[in-house]
Amino acid sequence: MNVSHSDTEEQLLKLREFFAKTWKIIVPVIVLIFVIMFGWHFWQSHKAEQLLIASDKYESLLTQFNPTDPKSIDDLVNFANENDNIYGVFADLKVAQFYVVQSKDFAGAESLLINARKKTNSEIVLAIINIRIAKLQYQLEKYQDSLDTLDRIKNAKWASAVNDIRGDIFVKLEKYADACNAYNLALSSSLPEKLAEYIKIKLNQAEILKSKQVFEQEKVAKQKDSETKTN
Repeated sequence: MNVSHSDTEEQLLKLREFFAKTWKIIVPVIVLIFVIMFGWHFWQSHKAEQLLIASDKYESLLTQFNPTDPKSIDDLVNFANENDNIYGVFADLKVAQFYVVQSKDFAGAESLLINARKKTNSEIVLAIINIRIAKLQYQLEKYQDSLDTLDRIKNAKWASAVNDIRGDIFVKLEKYADACNAYNLALSSSLPEKLAEYIKIKLNQAEILKSKQVFEQEKVAKQKDSETKTN
């Protein structure tokens, strides 16, 4: 019992000596941890409050939105520029839709959607945004940009939409073999019947163009070969 009591006292003495030597380090560390935790909690509360304010403002703007009133559109654009949260993304999407449908301003819509892409980490939202950007870039004849945008979409769930657009781009670039491959990949996914039929029509057209292209290439190759032999 005496030995045990002596060991306990010795351990307490060592503990006191440890704290005596290190308290100048330990206290600031504890204070720093407290400040970090308090700051994090405050920041999270602030973000939640700002998100709630943005939600109310967005709903108000959406209720008052009038596509024939320039001020209504400008208010939504300004809101989107001022908010780097999901409601800012929604505002960008809404105005971009207006630009496409009403004013045919594809470049303006593309700019808004590229801005929206910077505001979210949601894979689903990013995929939707990138698909819309790629379609706009296709309309603007920025075909390589459109292909690069589609490359950003990694999730296989979007493969049918991605490859459908790729097929359209490759047709414009006269890369008919690549277009056929893209359309076939799109059709390998589960699709609504009408969409599948539409892609099949585009695939058939691409295959016809591919056959003509191969025929012309072979014809040119034969002519060159004949000219070489003649010379």
